[in-house]
Amino acid sequence: MTVVHLADPTSGGYVAGRLIATFGFGILGLILLILGLQKRSTARKQASIGYWPGYPAPGHPPPGYPPPPGYPPATGQPPGYPPAGQPNYAAYPPGGGYHAPVPRPPKSAGAGFIGAGITFLVIGALGLVGSMVAAGQRARNPIVGDCFTNAILNSRADWRPSPCSQRDAVLQYAATADSSGNCPDGKRNESAYLSLERHGVRLCFAPNLVEGQCYIAERDERTVKHASCTTAGTIRIVRRIDGVASASGCPMGTRAVTYPEPKRTYCTERTQHA
Repeated sequence: MTVVHLADPTSGGYVAGRLIATFGFGILGLILLILGLQKRSTARKQASIGYWPGYPAPGHPPPGYPPPPGYPPATGQPPGYPPAGQPNYAAYPPGGGYHAPVPRPPKSAGAGFIGAGITFLVIGALGLVGSMVAAGQRARNPIVGDCFTNAILNSRADWRPSPCSQRDAVLQYAATADSSGNCPDGKRNESAYLSLERHGVRLCFAPNLVEGQCYIAERDERTVKHASCTTAGTIRIVRRIDGVASASGCPMGTRAVTYPEPKRTYCTERTQHA
C-alpha cells in the first residue's frame, strides 16, 4: 500500500512556500518593471541626441555662409562679402529653413519588460490578498485536520490553527458533532474527544500527541499539555498508530486509547519516576 503525505497547510514549510511564491512574483515583477522603464528611458535619450536636419556637424560653417575671416577668396572680393552679382544675404538651409522634429523613440521600447512586470506584480498582490483572506476564513471556520493549542479553551479563544508538528498543538479538529451533540465515538459527556461549541456548532477534537513524548492532564483533565518524562504521574506515548483504531497493535503492559475519526490509536503508559 502506498502512503501519500499531503502538505499540511499549517506547517512552517507550507506557509514559507506560500510566502516565497507570493513575494517572489512581486519582486520579479518589480525587477522587470524597473528594467523596462530603464530601457524606455535609454531609448528616449538616444533619440534626442543629434542635430537638426540641415545643420552641419560642429566645426563646419552652415551652408551658404562665407568661410571664416582670413585670406581673401580667389574672386578678389573682401572677406565676408558674397561674389559680385549675388544677393547680399546668406542662403537658407535646404528644406526652406524649416527643421524636421526630433524623432520620438518607438513606444515599444521596454514594453515587454513593463508588461511582464505589471503582470507579475498583480499576481503577487492577488496571492497576498488571497492568503490573508484564507487565513481569516480558517480562523473563523476551522477545517477538519487543523491543529490547535489549548488557547482555544480560553475565555477569549484564539482560533488560529498551528502547525500540527508544533509541540503545543495538542488538539486536532476531528469532526462536527451529530444532531444529538455526540462526537464520532457516539458519546457526548464521557467522550474521549474534547468538544467545544463555536458559533452554535459543537466541534470534536482528538489529541494530537507525539510518540515518545510525555504529557500531563490540563484544564481539569479536559486536555493535556507537554511535560517532562521525569515528572511523576505523566503519561508517555509509547506508540502512535495512525489509520487504525484498534488496541491490537499496542504492546503488552500499555493502555490503548482509540479514536474512530480520524482513525488513530495511542499506546500509553504512566511514568514511574518520583
